[in-house]
Amino acid sequence: MRSALLRACAVAAACAVLAGCGSDDESTGSFPSAVTAAPGSGTVVRDPAQLSASLLAAGDLPGEFSVVPPRTPADDTPVPPAAPTDPPDCGRLLSPIAEQWPGSSAAASVQFAGPSYATIDIDAASYPDAALSAAFDALQAQPRRCAAYSGDDAGVHIDYRTTALSQPPAGDASSAFTLTADSEGLTLTSSTALVQVGNTLVQVVVTAPETVDPGVLADLTAAQVRKLRG
Repeated sequence: MRSALLRACAVAAACAVLAGCGSDDESTGSFPSAVTAAPGSGTVVRDPAQLSASLLAAGDLPGEFSVVPPRTPADDTPVPPAAPTDPPDCGRLLSPIAEQWPGSSAAASVQFAGPSYATIDIDAASYPDAALSAAFDALQAQPRRCAAYSGDDAGVHIDYRTTALSQPPAGDASSAFTLTADSEGLTLTSSTALVQVGNTLVQVVVTAPETVDPGVLADLTAAQVRKLRG
């Protein structure tokens, strides 16, 4: 999870009033049965630039969100290593889809930063028919396998838990969950939608140190599906 964001929240006076806040979204606790992927359309995106152009842009988002520029070869600031988790495999949760499941034909991602340390992360990966169902199954299995785990970020202990999240159906198949991180009285919530659109899988993550309105995720997901469908 985005541990850097949690550290930023921990030192911000604006977050003091949010200490200990829980999530009032429509989390349902135990997970229902996994959703079965729909048959692929046979249209596999093989050009990362084409897939990137199909993701939401800043103008598609509500409020004051701006694109976080991607790293370039000229960037000399080292990327901090991922904070370890127990079990280790749970550290992959919310990683880009193509990193969680190999074999994609193209992948793309975009991140937006908003007020009060809120972020929106969207990534997509297109898979051939033979790998599509397995990839969708693996993405759904990860939050179920990591229902409760812990992490350590620079000596700060973090407790994580995942819960099912009720969302309107989207795309050809979809599911959703919430990942909550608690550390030293602060709570960070990531509401996540996993959606299939043809042969493309997309992950939409809304993260904030406050309650995430489930309607915000639903609206973003619906908009992303419309844009992927062109």
